[in-house]
Amino acid sequence: MQVDVTTRLGALAPATPTGFRSLDAMLSGGLRSGTVLALTSAPGLGRTAFSLLVAYMVARTRAGVVFASVALDATEVVAQLAARALHREYPDAQTPYGMIWSGQAWQDAATHRAVADSVDTVVKKVGSQLHLYRAAPFESTASLAECAAHQWSRHERAVLVVDDIEAFSAVGSGASGQLAAVNGSLESRITQVAFDLKRIADQGCAVIVTGLSRHADLMAPAATIAAQLFPGEVRASNAPEQKRSLGARPVDLIVSKNRVGPTGVVRLRFVPGAGTFEERAG
Repeated sequence: MQVDVTTRLGALAPATPTGFRSLDAMLSGGLRSGTVLALTSAPGLGRTAFSLLVAYMVARTRAGVVFASVALDATEVVAQLAARALHREYPDAQTPYGMIWSGQAWQDAATHRAVADSVDTVVKKVGSQLHLYRAAPFESTASLAECAAHQWSRHERAVLVVDDIEAFSAVGSGASGQLAAVNGSLESRITQVAFDLKRIADQGCAVIVTGLSRHADLMAPAATIAAQLFPGEVRASNAPEQKRSLGARPVDLIVSKNRVGPTGVVRLRFVPGAGTFEERAG
């Protein structure tokens, strides 16, 4: 037993960068198998956009990634990622992802080519690595375990991203799992799902799970890293940026629990129209 433990302690698993240097520094290089990052926020602060962006950046490192969501379908996911690529490749473009998702941007001759190029960029960079799993409401975490197992059987590194923990139910609900999820205690179900996700992570992948800020305490016991998004301070120096049509605004990612490194604040700029986050100074 002593030999086994010391061997495991000396064999540091490869880290998977999240794409945010400040966050990766707190995580000693990035996400590792066995870790659960619980990300919470109030509605509208971009927790889904942030988790999807991390999924995209992780997929670019050639890790196998599953993005599981009840609310988002493939067209909306691609629209958000394409809007980010458009924002980066065509800085003067003011085309929000809603126009891409609805098809309006495809009908406009002035934006069609740029949007098509952005979609091609997304597909070329992560088309074989990033997989969307459209879950049913209150679906059991057993299906998420199967998705994760498929990825870690094919890749050295695997990451499971679960959007909105409130929409899933735990293993063991039986055939009436959906009914039990509706009629049972929400708090109990969230805690059970969180520990189910921890068990999935322990099998060989990293897990990112999002939820509402009022459920942060329910998710934290099972989490390796707990972080929340809060509105950032609007300063005079960045006030002009607030007036951009894509709606850029400061947001702070506060890491309050971190079993692999320090806690602290990652200062970000959320651009809702482009479905993206950028690090900001100060």
